[in-house]
Amino acid sequence: MPDVVDLIKAQHRRMETLLQQAQDAEPERMGELLQQVATLLVPHSEAEESFVYPAIRDHARSEESEVKDGVAEHHHIEDLLRELLDEEPGSPGYDGKLAAMVGELQHHVEEEEQELLPVLSEKASEAERDELGARFAQATGQGDTDTGAGSGAVEGRTREELYELAKEKD
Repeated sequence: MPDVVDLIKAQHRRMETLLQQAQDAEPERMGELLQQVATLLVPHSEAEESFVYPAIRDHARSEESEVKDGVAEHHHIEDLLRELLDEEPGSPGYDGKLAAMVGELQHHVEEEEQELLPVLSEKASEAERDELGARFAQATGQGDTDTGAGSGAVEGRTREELYELAKEKD
């Protein structure tokens, strides 16, 4: 079974790649890339909030404030993403809103990977991390692989995305 920490980090890398591509894309491609981010981000956030964050709290009550911040950040990022999806790419202020969302997501990922996920790595048993990983993979539609990529790991990906996936898998 996949370790939940590995799955979450793999999805973080995938979102970062998609967002970088969106920032570099022509306006006509931005919407499609942001829709891919939404398809990954929403179930990712919901799974973290429903059972990953509670598991972190169970192991480290001291992280309660950080967990609450993480939930608030999820909601703010999702709100910005919905606004972007409702607007026309290239419209006035679009690039700034996209940059703000990317910055907030980068901040969130950094805090989560440095403060919250280590709680599971250090305090949860391997069996618990694997069980959480299986639930996370199912909740996010990512199958049961160790990268979180699922059976559709290649389908629909660009050459650049496949290259990034290959680098992640070394």
